[in-house]
Amino acid sequence: LTMVEGRVDSLVVIGAGLPRTGTLSTRAALELLLGGPCYHGSIPVVEIPDHRQIWREAFDTGKIDPVVEKGVLDGFRAGLDHPFMCWYKELLQLHPTAKVLLTVRDPNRWFASSRMLYDIFHTLTRSFPYPWVLHLIGLGDGLNFIKRNMEDTYGLSGRFNEAVRGSEDQAVDFFNAHMEEVKSSVPKDQLLVFDVREGWEPLCKFLDLPIPDIPFPNINDSRQIQVVYNTVRCVAWVILLGLPLLLSYAISQYTADWTGILSILTLGVGSLGVAGQFVTSVVKKQATQKSKKMD
Repeated sequence: LTMVEGRVDSLVVIGAGLPRTGTLSTRAALELLLGGPCYHGSIPVVEIPDHRQIWREAFDTGKIDPVVEKGVLDGFRAGLDHPFMCWYKELLQLHPTAKVLLTVRDPNRWFASSRMLYDIFHTLTRSFPYPWVLHLIGLGDGLNFIKRNMEDTYGLSGRFNEAVRGSEDQAVDFFNAHMEEVKSSVPKDQLLVFDVREGWEPLCKFLDLPIPDIPFPNINDSRQIQVVYNTVRCVAWVILLGLPLLLSYAISQYTADWTGILSILTLGVGSLGVAGQFVTSVVKKQATQKSKKMD
């Protein structure tokens, strides 16, 4: 690890909080305060796809080295959410003067929100026709990345997966145990336990920065996630039902004209690419928004 310390010099805030603890709201806040980008779990999923394989190398080897050596975090001022938070101890070792931010919320509400998102991902990665259609429209790599993350058994990522799949009591115990682990692993003067409902004041005091004169970002409510999920499902079913109908129409109308059939088929294939771009834009818009309500 010491060989690559110079690659993370820009990192000043290390997020140790679990997903679904206001990390998108906090990301927007940190980017405003620090004047630079904040890494988030949405980045490898929809913003920088090239990062996916590098994070998987880290999980497969049990070492953060591939992420640091290949410059995944270069230029980022902070980082939050999965997969970043799984390596908060290693990143603090690499950058011992950084501040550690532990985002939290009510554990029972956290479980409900996390289970909702887990069930959505489980449906999209495993239930027909969604995996097949999403691969068909060019989104298979991102889907495989999510699926492999959900299958992790190593370290914090594995414990998170086990907790979200289990009972509410099991998940709450995990949530509280994670809080205590972070508190015991990070020097007290470098740690802030932060609930986004507290707003700017504790975060700005922690970072020794002035309080902005705008409301604290409030992003990523459950209703919006459901809207995105339902949009993806609708696109999948339109493709599943629409392509056979398009093919049947082409054959019935151009029985003796292969040029006409090929034109219709070309249109159908082209629509797959358009569908992939549309789904990506919908998901990216949700992940990168700056000021919506979080539920």
